[in-house]
Amino acid sequence: MTLLSTRDEDKRMPQLNRDDWIAAALTVLVEEGIDAVQVTQLSRLLEVTRGSFYWHFKSRDALLEALLAEWRARNTGVMVDALTAAQTLSEGILELFAVWVDHTRFDPRLDQAVRDWSRRADGVLKSVAQEDDNRVRSIAAFFETHGYEPTEAFIRARVIYFTQLSYYSLGVREPLTERAGFLSAYYQCFTGNSLGEGDADAFLARMARNGVST
Repeated sequence: MTLLSTRDEDKRMPQLNRDDWIAAALTVLVEEGIDAVQVTQLSRLLEVTRGSFYWHFKSRDALLEALLAEWRARNTGVMVDALTAAQTLSEGILELFAVWVDHTRFDPRLDQAVRDWSRRADGVLKSVAQEDDNRVRSIAAFFETHGYEPTEAFIRARVIYFTQLSYYSLGVREPLTERAGFLSAYYQCFTGNSLGEGDADAFLARMARNGVST
């Protein structure tokens, strides 16, 4: 490598920020798995030297911690935000559904990649268990806010959350229009209440406006 090209690469080091490395690592994690998230491979992907990586991270382990933090922020944070902003039971449950079917908000491939990773790393397994607990607690707290007693709220939260996880893990594929056809029945099952007239149609229309594939 010539001195000029080395200097050119060195000049690029500050231009690649921490988020660039995290984004590249997330892509590799989802596409190829945790073993492929290596500093050398990421450097090739980003077309910089390994030195650029160490400008932002002390070690690969520091990057892996950042990946877990990003996963928590994206996939747990968006659920909590959806429930916190809701004023009514139906608004919250439907917004939770909206989060789960809009993969620009909740990323199921990232969630599954982290779960695959957790099967090989006890620390990550613990993190996944904690996040599952956090998600269930958030949904349960929302149910309690709307009048459900604690045990019922907890069980309903588990049922709704574990049902959605099973969709992802089993790779269920169905058009949103088909799934929305069962929306009132799902809502009745998950909440014990009837969905308001026209709410299912309004939900589907909103998803279409947001560009969610039907």
